[in-house]
Amino acid sequence: MDTKSVDQMGRFRKKVIQLAIVEKKSIYETAIACGCTAEKVKRVIKKWKTLSRYEESAAPAHLNDKHT
Repeated sequence: MDTKSVDQMGRFRKKVIQLAIVEKKSIYETAIACGCTAEKVKRVIKKWKTLSRYEESAAPAHLNDKHT
């Protein structure tokens, strides 16, 4: 995901993504570190993966679209 999307996220979501995706912590370790439930961590990760997949698929189409 691009930095614009990351900048728009709240502190909680940034922390969850940092721990779970970047540092590859388990869902339960992330939940304990963030002070929330594992279900909430799973929802954040699911939304993150969906958004990153959407942005990856949209980016090449946008780059190939030339209106000159």
